[in-house]
Amino acid sequence: MPKRRAARHARAAVLPLLAAAAGAVDALAFIALGHVFAGVMTGNLILLAIGLGSGSPGDAAYPLVALTGFALSVVAAGRFCRTHGSARTDVTSAGEGPGGHWGRGVLVCLMAEVALLAAVGVAWADAGGHPDGAGRAALIAVLSVAMGLQTAAMFAAGPSGAPTTYFTGTLSALLTNPSGGRPAGSRLAALLAGAVGAAALRTWAPAWAALPPPVCAAGALACALSAGPHEPEPSAQSEPKPPTPKPSRPSGPEEP
Repeated sequence: MPKRRAARHARAAVLPLLAAAAGAVDALAFIALGHVFAGVMTGNLILLAIGLGSGSPGDAAYPLVALTGFALSVVAAGRFCRTHGSARTDVTSAGEGPGGHWGRGVLVCLMAEVALLAAVGVAWADAGGHPDGAGRAALIAVLSVAMGLQTAAMFAAGPSGAPTTYFTGTLSALLTNPSGGRPAGSRLAALLAGAVGAAALRTWAPAWAALPPPVCAAGALACALSAGPHEPEPSAQSEPKPPTPKPSRPSGPEEP
């Protein structure tokens, strides 16, 4: 029982940790990378439109970089998950993939995301927490690719996944049905916590501001891997049934 309880807690932590990583990434992107988003693409579409409509195409450059990186990542990761197994197709008899709720494709996407976020953390620290110029554009591209991987992985996870990079629908569902919105509320709270943490580090320890995203994403990956395959709870009233005897042929005189 304690093992199953720990596995349930690990599964429940995956989505909030991913939401916290996304909140930290978008906070850093907006504060330090040219007022752009790495995961909220509707916001980037508006920023792109503002840059074009105001006659300042230079203002549209960073949103365009983010949109391009995110779109390419989602397309490639979605195709990879369909080919290498998602939670809908790569399942055990219990209805879950080999990593608990997650298929192989989903786990590989999350591993790639962790690697990209860790690389950004190293580059960020090397720049002293103040990237600029070409380095800023490169960081926007890499962060957008990482958020695209996370978004595609959650789509491929099927019913086990949920939005962790965009939350308008999640917030609407929580407001219209507060009583049934505990998982959504935990993801929103984690999003805010990740953003607050990244913003605070950017203010007080700029070189370490990019640390929360890889730490949160790695924690989510570790929880997904450690949860293990689902095992149904044993029933206290169920007992093994004796094998049903095969019906024997009635004895009688043999036919000539």
